[in-house]
Amino acid sequence: MTFPTRLIAALACALLVAPLSGQAHGIAGDRVFPATLTIDDPAVGDELSLPTFALPPGQTGTAANEYDYGFEWDKTIIKGFGFAVNSGFTNLRQPASADGNKYGWNDPVVTLKYTFLVNGRHEAMASFGVQKEIGGVGAVNSLGEDASGWTQPTLYFGKGFGDLPASAGLLRPFAITGEVGYQWADEPHPTAADGTVSINPDIWNIGLSLQYNMQYLRAQVKDYGLPEFVNNVIPLVEFAYSTPASASHTGTTSGGTLAPGFLYEGGSYQIGIEALVPTTHSAGNELGMIAQLHFFLDDVFPNSLGKPLFDGEAPRL
Repeated sequence: MTFPTRLIAALACALLVAPLSGQAHGIAGDRVFPATLTIDDPAVGDELSLPTFALPPGQTGTAANEYDYGFEWDKTIIKGFGFAVNSGFTNLRQPASADGNKYGWNDPVVTLKYTFLVNGRHEAMASFGVQKEIGGVGAVNSLGEDASGWTQPTLYFGKGFGDLPASAGLLRPFAITGEVGYQWADEPHPTAADGTVSINPDIWNIGLSLQYNMQYLRAQVKDYGLPEFVNNVIPLVEFAYSTPASASHTGTTSGGTLAPGFLYEGGSYQIGIEALVPTTHSAGNELGMIAQLHFFLDDVFPNSLGKPLFDGEAPRL
């Protein structure tokens, strides 16, 4: 049994034995926005993603395989305003290459995030954040990590369909979330030790998710008497896309993935599994996958790690 198969089996077992508890997500009225896997959700909270395992889409005809192991810690400073730190470890196996296998830590990314809009009536939420990759910290030489890093302001949003009329029925559990970020390199024209000058272009990063909340269906539309396991599942599909901001960067290609899968809401934790389907040639032409175990620390440690550092609440529209 391969490692990805063992991981999926272990997560599936966790679904069957784990207890349920309270909710700890981004909440707007009756809508709960869960933590998504390939893009970020619009909420600010006390959370921990550990581990996140990804097998990126590969290229047919190559013997190389990449395995990514990641984590993210989100911490509120005051309610509605906080920071996050994420990084990961990459193991690139390429037996057919003269360079051999490569492995090492990625550059860490630090995010400041502020939720400026929560509209319960219309199940809407929006946040603004600034992400900063700290270049030169990761495995620059073996993995080609950026020695200079980048900065990216990002808009995050979420909208539930629960404000549709009651006659809409089965459409009301739907919701969308998304993010739009503009990334610029801290050093646009880095010079290597041998004098070679390369180009780090500005990049647009765009992501969307479409999700169907079975808990919302039972609580806000109709209880169909489905099994408890089914009632705690959120089927979803995510789309992530990156493209150079300028057409002059012909050497940099756009990349995108479509990620269908599901989230299981266990109350104080969440388990997610999604396929990674490449939508552009540069993203690969073989399926990948991503799986994550996510903890809501305000449920697990409500009086310590799970509460804001300071009292108070960030102003909102």
